[in-house]
Amino acid sequence: MMITRCPICRTTFRVTAEQLDARNGKVRCGKCTTVFDAREAMHAEERGLRPGGAAESADNLAQLIDWPESPAPEPEASPPGALLRRRSWLAGSVLLALVLIAQTGFHFRGEIALLLPETKPLLARLCASFGCDLPLPRRAELMSIESSDLQADPSNPSVMVLTATLRNRATFPQSHPSLELSLTDLQDQPLARRVLGPRDYLGQGASLNTSFPANSELPVKMFIEASALKATGYRLYLFYP
Repeated sequence: MMITRCPICRTTFRVTAEQLDARNGKVRCGKCTTVFDAREAMHAEERGLRPGGAAESADNLAQLIDWPESPAPEPEASPPGALLRRRSWLAGSVLLALVLIAQTGFHFRGEIALLLPETKPLLARLCASFGCDLPLPRRAELMSIESSDLQADPSNPSVMVLTATLRNRATFPQSHPSLELSLTDLQDQPLARRVLGPRDYLGQGASLNTSFPANSELPVKMFIEASALKATGYRLYLFYP
């Protein structure tokens, strides 16, 4: 039997080695409910003596009060059907994610084939199955008009001849761009506008599925009937619709 003392209210307790070992030396005071380490508070009391040397009466010793461990909370039971609803929600979320991935892949299929060339055969087969095509890249910032000119045709003054040189500055093939031609007056105000598609400057026999090769130039020459407008200037822009 050993004796320890509460450091707060100074009440003494009888304790045994088994009790201390069971709680790693921690006890709760039966008078003020303070939890303290009984081993650290033994000192002179362990020999049954007061700090001044007088013997402690056993009748005045308080009994050790142990505290029970808090029981672990029991898990709450799921309401009926909660597991079926949870699985349905998870399955729906997975399905929506797959649909979103498929839509993104379809929209950017041309860019994916460009960045990951090994996927191009697979994407081409999928497009053939679903009746779509595998579009070429359309990076207008990597396209430019190197030169252009608009003059009356010497053999037919009522017809104007547009010549231009287009350049694909990208390191990969691209789709042919469209051109916008604006005829202007002396004040640089537009008199007429016309959009010229690849079919207009490539010719009727050219295939629109052909690509504009990387780092290459394309000469353009078109004849335009616009003598009645009396245009004195023009503007030419390149764009992708």
